[in-house]
Amino acid sequence: MKITPRRMFALLLVLVLLLSLCACTQKTQTEPDEPKINTAHKKTPESQQEEAVLQSDGNDFVSQDKTVDTPPVQYTFSQEAETSLGWLRDRIDFPTTMFGAAYLGYVGGLFDEGFPAWLQETNEAMLLEYPFIAEINDAHIIGSAGHLYCIVPVDENATVAINRVQWNEKTQTDEVTEVLYRSESGEPVLLFANLDGIAHEADTQVFITDNSGNTCEWYPSLDATSHLAPCTSEAGDYLSFDFTEYAWYDIPSEFAGWLSDGWTGMTALGLAGSQSTGMGWITETMVEETGRYAYFSLRFYLEDETGGTVDLEWTYEDSDDIEEMWSGFWAIQTIPDGPSYVTLSLSLVGGNSYGVTDGPVYLCETYPLLISPSGTELLVGAGESGVCLPFMSQSTTAYVLTQAAG
Repeated sequence: MKITPRRMFALLLVLVLLLSLCACTQKTQTEPDEPKINTAHKKTPESQQEEAVLQSDGNDFVSQDKTVDTPPVQYTFSQEAETSLGWLRDRIDFPTTMFGAAYLGYVGGLFDEGFPAWLQETNEAMLLEYPFIAEINDAHIIGSAGHLYCIVPVDENATVAINRVQWNEKTQTDEVTEVLYRSESGEPVLLFANLDGIAHEADTQVFITDNSGNTCEWYPSLDATSHLAPCTSEAGDYLSFDFTEYAWYDIPSEFAGWLSDGWTGMTALGLAGSQSTGMGWITETMVEETGRYAYFSLRFYLEDETGGTVDLEWTYEDSDDIEEMWSGFWAIQTIPDGPSYVTLSLSLVGGNSYGVTDGPVYLCETYPLLISPSGTELLVGAGESGVCLPFMSQSTTAYVLTQAAG
């Protein structure tokens, strides 16, 4: 059959149309398998901020003028810090306790050398006892000046919410003026509160909610005795644990390590015992700059809970003769959580040195004392006025004596 040019053109046109239809059919079949982005419910930052519902004082409110900074996922402490944090949580984990808190002092402005350096200068013993405090990062330090508190939830996954509040005379309620912090991971925080400088006037509200849904509300402040105000339930249960070491403030820095190792101040009974023969404490050390070593014995006799009599004598290690004999009285100011202070009033009454100097030899001085956890070692610090006992020197600030047998 003869094909004319017109018929050939028609056949080519039909072929082109068929190819186009196949291409359209292929495209239609592949479209349902492609992922699609649903933008119907996508929110802008403004809409997210308007829908943030925050709890405060039992009521819900919407934050419309600021975004709450939620800390990132839990950060990592060093092993030493993690151990101290775990030890603290175990220590304060009582049936009703929801958090521990400590008062760290007042800061009038920004830290010149950083927070750890400031705390080491003001309370080194606290930092040695709880090294995790020094590793709390900036995301968990709330504020920059005021009275400083450390807050540690017992539950590692507790929810923590912190707000600034102001008393409203008209409604007789605390109203939230600023949302400071939100976290659902229970990390320790450092909080500046009482921004007007008066620690007895609360201006900050702390909510802590554990995994069981228990919630407590606390207003960081100090009570009339300058101790941390507790958080209590309506039934009178204590929901907070105060781990502040109040006696550690303003102590000589050389005592910091001893205190963090469990050394404490002693009572009159712990220093002198209950026997009529008293209790002796001994040490061996060099006598000033002589290059010769000597044995020293300090023996306390108990009269009552405030003090008694005391004898001190010493002998060169290569001699049987007593070089000096001192006798007198002692009085104690007991501070169990820090150094106790013992005042010694002694006179030189015998020994090879007696009578060599003109006139009577007498000393009266107050010394800070610590006792070891075992009760068998005694730490004597430098005297308040710089007066040294025979086994002391101006260049050494702490001396350890061992309890004598018998």
